Amino acid sequence: MRKAAKHSAGEAARRRAIVRREEAAAIELDGRPVAYLLKRSSARHTLALRVQDNGRFWVNAPLATPRQQIELFILRHAQWLRGRLAVQSAPFQWRDGMVLPYLGSLVHLCLMPMAKTAPQMELFAVPEDPPEPEVVFAGDVLLCNVAEGELARAVGDWYRREAARVLDEHLRAMCRHLAIPVPELHLSDARSRWGSLSPKGAVSLNWRLVKASSEEIDYVICHELAHFRRRDHSPAFWREVGRLYPGYDAPRARLRQQGRHYFEF
Repeated sequence: MRKAAKHSAGEAARRRAIVRREEAAAIELDGRPVAYLLKRSSARHTLALRVQDNGRFWVNAPLATPRQQIELFILRHAQWLRGRLAVQSAPFQWRDGMVLPYLGSLVHLCLMPMAKTAPQMELFAVPEDPPEPEVVFAGDVLLCNVAEGELARAVGDWYRREAARVLDEHLRAMCRHLAIPVPELHLSDARSRWGSLSPKGAVSLNWRLVKASSEEIDYVICHELAHFRRRDHSPAFWREVGRLYPGYDAPRARLRQQGRHYFEF
């Protein structure tokens, strides 16, 4: 008990000692200044770019990283950044016949004509038929029987239902494979994170992961499970990810490449 208490006190002290700073900054891209938010933390060891919904972006950086190194990092990723900023600034257009991602493949959205209800002429009430589902998945087609203005809501609801089922299945299967208890699962609607682990041990997974392949889903799950042992992103943490999911580099790279498409809606 003494060792556990000492370890807990040490962890709390390290968290209190973390220094964080934020500052507004700008960099020249394509001949014009582009503003961004620089977030520094003594807990970070690497640089990272994040794009916001409003078309702005921020950089996460270690506390003592020189500004010149940060700007070189941004310029090395300028092409990726331009693409993400263009996606965020262009509104997503829902339409009949569009192609949508689902479980690493593509499905076609088919808008069916709305059924017209005939007037009830019978004198006696008769049981009504159950309402038809708004979205039906058939092969590689999503059949949708709502008005075009309702596509975003109906298809979004379908994706969330699928995510609840698919992500739960993947989490349980991975925990069985690793012979570990299944943690509590929450669905997340975060705009820049695929998953997280709460202080109480609940795993949150972004519902948009249902658009990704099984390998990408399992990588994110193992990423979060690795946080049970390592709450940081140190080399020791990535070794733990590799232990849980050997060969995670490939699905991680695919997720980084395709992620902007998954976040379009």
